[in-house]
Amino acid sequence: MNVDVSEDNIHKSIRLIVGLGNPGIHYVNTRHNIGFYLLDEIAQSRACVWQFNKSWQAYTTSIILSNTKIQLLKPQAFMNLSGLSVQTAYHYLKLEPSNLLIVCDDISMELGKFKISTIPGSAGHKGIKHISQCLGNGFIRYRIGVGGKKNTDMTLSTFVLGQFTPEEQSYLPFILQKFKKNLEVLIDKGVVKGMNFMER
Repeated sequence: MNVDVSEDNIHKSIRLIVGLGNPGIHYVNTRHNIGFYLLDEIAQSRACVWQFNKSWQAYTTSIILSNTKIQLLKPQAFMNLSGLSVQTAYHYLKLEPSNLLIVCDDISMELGKFKISTIPGSAGHKGIKHISQCLGNGFIRYRIGVGGKKNTDMTLSTFVLGQFTPEEQSYLPFILQKFKKNLEVLIDKGVVKGMNFMER
């Protein structure tokens, strides 16, 4: 686990969690959609029902955790335009940057690793880049490792839009459970305190 948190933007109260991905059957089981998978895991564990919000152009549901109502959001614009849905929901809910947590894939870490950050920068992730362009910085990033490409001839887009291997897919449910529990700790205890209780 890596934590990269600015001193002036330590967690206050997370109220909106956004999982990034691409909509449509062609992107099921792809590495780029791990943000969708984690939110689906959370919703399923709490018997939440997703509903399409036309104004936000996203699927949304909500959970109660630590006596706080938290909105879950899966943008249905493609990854590079994720900021449009997030911006609309963010302003409707009257949030501050520290209220927003984005779950996204990260190819710089192996599958099962993660990093938490509020420091500006997209690290090459186009979904994060577009959200930053729409909202500015300061929101929390929960980056989940999806491994790096083994074939140097393969383009980055081909890799992240490719499916997990059968071996990785068999491992995925276990790491999603870990990420779900860690996210709940993060919400309950905050970024700085919570990292001492997170499974690595």
